[in-house]
Amino acid sequence: MIFGRKRKDRDADGQAGSPDTGTTTADDATATDQVTATDEATTTDQGTTTDQGTTTDQGTTAGDGEQAAAGATDWRGTEETDVWAGLDAKDWRTDGPFDIEEVDLEGDSIGRMDLGALVITPIDGMEVRFQVEQTSVRATAVLLQHEGSAMELSLYAAPRSGGLWADVRQEVVEISRQQGGTAELAEGPFGVEVRRMMPMTTPDGQQGLQPTRMLMVEGPRWALRAVVYGQAAINVDDPGVTAELREVLRDTVVRRGTQPMPPGTLIPLTLPTELEEQIRQATAEQAEQAAQQPDVPGQRRTLPEPSGQSTAIQG
Repeated sequence: MIFGRKRKDRDADGQAGSPDTGTTTADDATATDQVTATDEATTTDQGTTTDQGTTTDQGTTAGDGEQAAAGATDWRGTEETDVWAGLDAKDWRTDGPFDIEEVDLEGDSIGRMDLGALVITPIDGMEVRFQVEQTSVRATAVLLQHEGSAMELSLYAAPRSGGLWADVRQEVVEISRQQGGTAELAEGPFGVEVRRMMPMTTPDGQQGLQPTRMLMVEGPRWALRAVVYGQAAINVDDPGVTAELREVLRDTVVRRGTQPMPPGTLIPLTLPTELEEQIRQATAEQAEQAAQQPDVPGQRRTLPEPSGQSTAIQG
């Protein structure tokens, strides 16, 4: 961990770390259904890919990866409900991730990546990629890949009273099972997480299973979701595999902003200027190619969807 959490009531100088202040009432509404298992962004062939580089193999063939479910417990049943509620009541953010008002980044000599709503501290050898809506060029998530593991981060508005993750995760479990996978709740380093094994097709065409760990860390009116893939999702108890991505998550700083938003609303990230231009150019080229396709009687022309598709861009 690079810096420790600094609560405002503990500040010796009484200064806040950011102008993001103020309160709203919209965030106290009931959480909507905007955060579900189906909105996960991945680096599969969704839309146009520009300068992708090499993608980490995050899947495993069928029969492998049983370690991903080790220590997990089915969420169903009243006896377990109190266990998860007790874990939810703990403060898992003592060592991060941080709210912008809990840290002081002024004059910070550490090289960080400012993505607007999220400030990321990269580590050596880490590849950074973005999930981007093609038409709006809106970055919906950042994917951090390092040594056979990957972690996708996305930010959501949350009620001031908390509890968004407790509402969402059971739906994640149910949808995962409906899609033919397995999903259980387990205690992780950031509280309750969902450990899943989902059917997939490997790059060589074999049927396999993709292990993932989904967790959500809640802060002041925000919820930071992390989805872990690859070795860090398989070898859950091996600190040599999981430690570095875990520290990246702990050192992440959230800059939610002050605008009122319904709970569950995805908060977009801000792309570096050069990457935004790269995406715009790729989208324009795809539209031009589609427009030049000859019209064939009885055949519908395929155009990019107005929303929902993602483009992975290497940073």
